Amino acid sequence: MRTFSLLFAFIALVLLAQFLIYVVREPTDPFIAGGIFFSFLICLVPALYLLKPFGGAEDLRRRREARKERETQREDEDRNSS
Repeated sequence: MRTFSLLFAFIALVLLAQFLIYVVREPTDPFIAGGIFFSFLICLVPALYLLKPFGGAEDLRRRREARKERETQREDEDRNSS
């Protein structure tokens, strides 16, 4: 999922650069500039949505603690099997 969100973010940055270049160069057509900016927003929304952590801060803390606990269990199992 992170790969897709980073891909959307990269495309959004390219569209923003394209929009800025188009606006700086003259003459500009407002319809085309608006279309490029709208495309930038359309690519930015999924990137921000996918980068946002799911759940609240409490869920995130609980998952981190569970991950640490699993890692310590694996380390203990590896020591015992050696």
